[in-house]
Amino acid sequence: MPAVRRAMVLAGVMAVVVPGTARAGRSDFAWLFGSEVLPERGVELQQWVWEEDGKDGPLHTRETSLWWAPTIGITDQLELSLPIEMGWHVDSASAPSFTLQAYGLDARYRFVSQDPVDKPAFAPLVRVAVKRDVTQRDGVIGQADLVGTYDVSDAVQLAADVGFAMEVHSGSRASEYELHPGVGMSVKAVGDLRFGAEAYAELSLQDSTASWAVVGPNLAVTHGRFWLSAAFGIGVYHISYAPRVVWGVLF
Repeated sequence: MPAVRRAMVLAGVMAVVVPGTARAGRSDFAWLFGSEVLPERGVELQQWVWEEDGKDGPLHTRETSLWWAPTIGITDQLELSLPIEMGWHVDSASAPSFTLQAYGLDARYRFVSQDPVDKPAFAPLVRVAVKRDVTQRDGVIGQADLVGTYDVSDAVQLAADVGFAMEVHSGSRASEYELHPGVGMSVKAVGDLRFGAEAYAELSLQDSTASWAVVGPNLAVTHGRFWLSAAFGIGVYHISYAPRVVWGVLF
């Protein structure tokens, strides 16, 4: 019995110390949300970095944004993030500026099992986020996404993401409303390396902000408890380019 107990303890220690490919709330896409979520009690650190450069309009803006958050698995199908958003901005009418932009809550719920044996090919997910607008003190930011991924095979995944975003203000500034549609494909290449393409747009529902759209290649890689997805969006409507990198580390 002592030998059995020692073997069990050693196996537990090895499971903690030796890195493996752990299940994470990863996405194989950068501009689109994926349908994976963290397992219950899982904790992950995520970071997003993206640019929107050469946006058409009277100010011809250039922006770089940073999203950082700890993410917690509440259940096997529900995860919660606590994001902090910062950004750099410059346009033809103002000097460059870098500031804290928003913070809040971001929840994602996957409607089907994520078990490798029982999970279906089609996986729907809904995302809802509520954030405090730091730069406009009377503002609240709301976001929602309906996401669906379909595993054509073990190597090919298709994804669609229909998002809605709003900034509601009680003062003199007008509220803003946008649709954020996107589609993508990701194909397994070698090992945990994947390549594909995605298209994404931000479409204003009023005249106060400019709409734009991009299409471009993407890649995704997983290494142990680390995953990364990147896309280089090439402007097809009112923008020059919009690269984006998303990564996470599971603890």
